[in-house]
Amino acid sequence: MNIKDLSYKDINRDDMAKKKINYSDLSSKELEILKDMYIDLKVKSMNNNDLKDFAFDNISLQIKNTIGNEEELEAWQEMKDFFKDEFPNTIQDIQTKMRSNNGEPTNLDIEEKYPTEENGQDKKLDMWED
Repeated sequence: MNIKDLSYKDINRDDMAKKKINYSDLSSKELEILKDMYIDLKVKSMNNNDLKDFAFDNISLQIKNTIGNEEELEAWQEMKDFFKDEFPNTIQDIQTKMRSNNGEPTNLDIEEKYPTEENGQDKKLDMWED
């Protein structure tokens, strides 16, 4: 059974009103179907601005709230893949802007400080440490 097999009429609302239902009252499959239904209906109910705001918030949390070397390296790789060939230029633009804002040079060499598989180094570094 999947989300499309259910209709709102299948839910006995009288029974629900009499008893408070907790997620632990549902089987794994029932909970999975409920989650699928919620996701489907939630996304369909959102307008373009809501979807953009939601995506922005989630991507921000995903990238900015990285914890530990593994997650930071994944975020670094995701940003590198997104910017593609413009990644070094993007970093250089940021460095230039930061130097002009605070008068101090930044010391960030992308390929040396944050090794990738391409240069054959396996050492994992914390991208948020100076």
